[in-house]
Amino acid sequence: MNQSTFTNKQQLECLILGHYDLGFDFHENLQRSRGLTSGEYRNLRMDFITLDGQKMPYLNVLNHLSDQRLHWTEMTQVAPVYLASFLSGLGIDADFSSFFYSQRDELNELLSRRPKVVALTTTLYLTPLVAKEVVKFVREKSPDSFIVVGGPLIDNLAYHLEEADFRIILEDIGSDAYVQQKQGEQTLANMLLRLRESNDLSKVRNCYIKWNGQFVFTGAEAEFSLAPINWDNYTTKNLGSTLQTRTALSCPFRCTFCDYPVRAGKWVPQEITSVEHELRQIQERSNVRNLVFIDDTFNVPADRFKEILRMMIRNQFTFRWYSYLRCNIMDEELCDLMARSNCGGVFLGIESGDPDVLKIMKKVATPEQYLRGMKLLNASGIMTFASLIVGFPGETERSVENTIQLLQDAGPTFFRGEIWYNNPRAPIYSKSKDVHNINGFGYKWRHNTMDWEQGCEMVLKLFKTVSNSTWLPMYDFDFWILPYLEGKGLTVDQIKNFVGACGDLLSMEIGLPRGGKIVTDRAQAENNLRQICADIQSSSFPAAAVAYSS
Repeated sequence: MNQSTFTNKQQLECLILGHYDLGFDFHENLQRSRGLTSGEYRNLRMDFITLDGQKMPYLNVLNHLSDQRLHWTEMTQVAPVYLASFLSGLGIDADFSSFFYSQRDELNELLSRRPKVVALTTTLYLTPLVAKEVVKFVREKSPDSFIVVGGPLIDNLAYHLEEADFRIILEDIGSDAYVQQKQGEQTLANMLLRLRESNDLSKVRNCYIKWNGQFVFTGAEAEFSLAPINWDNYTTKNLGSTLQTRTALSCPFRCTFCDYPVRAGKWVPQEITSVEHELRQIQERSNVRNLVFIDDTFNVPADRFKEILRMMIRNQFTFRWYSYLRCNIMDEELCDLMARSNCGGVFLGIESGDPDVLKIMKKVATPEQYLRGMKLLNASGIMTFASLIVGFPGETERSVENTIQLLQDAGPTFFRGEIWYNNPRAPIYSKSKDVHNINGFGYKWRHNTMDWEQGCEMVLKLFKTVSNSTWLPMYDFDFWILPYLEGKGLTVDQIKNFVGACGDLLSMEIGLPRGGKIVTDRAQAENNLRQICADIQSSSFPAAAVAYSS
């Protein structure tokens, strides 16, 4: 059972629930339904192997072969903890919980307190089916609770669907009310404060509520809030060894492939004194080994970034930290500060190694800057992950060759190429679709220089050709799983060896070399993977290894 203590048994005013995962089989079947040759399935096919007669994403493989139940949802996610902290700051009795198996006792205990409102975050939900399952779960456990669903899922559904279809989806999800606002925390607070007095929510803006048997919108109203998380509220909770936080809202850049600044609004940073206070609270949690900053561009502006790093060094924080990073602005001083402040790794949105594609993306970067930045980071001992978009307007076979050459020259620790997803909310489509003759949506598109099927082939070319970096899957094992695994005791070398061994089996299954390496002996490749997992089990999970062998 969790370390949480429940000394106060009165009715909880609001319980916020984190991510719920329906599992790989659900996801694989969903993508399979689109067709084995669809962009969605071809993208997913690079994320799993077949072992012992089962299709397994990489984390499932690690669990299967080392007798573990690891999952990234064990990490405390920003959305639920931030919402609970924000509401508590307004005098609202709020708490949060996870669906991870080891935290189910805590979840059941909190639901037994008959929360007046249960709020569902949807940051990573790609389908309303997941939200529907969570609503069903809450109804069974706490039938009298008023359920509210908000976040990106609702915002995306409202944007992409006709109003009548959107209302049908809201009915099908089954929640009592929905929040549609870029942020939404103040709207949730207004709803909770109103419910203290009345069940009539018609005057609370940014909501879909039931009126005469159907959902109606209460009208839009701007809101803004940016507050540090008060981790002192949760001293009795076991939040694990890896935490997440943020120091700013939105992103100061306007890359043409990304709709995040459109959805999130203006970039606003926190005061560094507030950041320092929060980090000191985290440092006081003796079991925290890793901290993930989820800011889209943590190191911009550079002067603010340097000030934060110097503050972290001055405080002698012992946790390692990870973040998104724009490596085109890196220099020796920044890398030195990052290393001295215990930077464990960075996510690099490289996107392309071709100057013309980067210009169309408005990345405000050049391949030469990327190369210098990645080499400086590598020399400083900082793990790097290069994320790439393949098939963006302007992409050609030659531009892909330039990306491959950049990866070969720079040698990031990990990399991943993913076919471009044509998001109609992104500027490249909403403002420039006629310039590039863009047709189609999602993973099925074509434009002046490429179509989605060619894009899929170019992704395979990256996998086949790049030999100076390790391919990292996306499903349940992208960059953000790395601090979680390091918090569990795995080293970067162990992770690389494991991912590489899985990649060898994947290369055999898709019929392509991996980084120029041709693997022909399936039995030997499987034995190698099993041995690597056995070594991980004995060194990182010794208690499980003893139990498993007895």
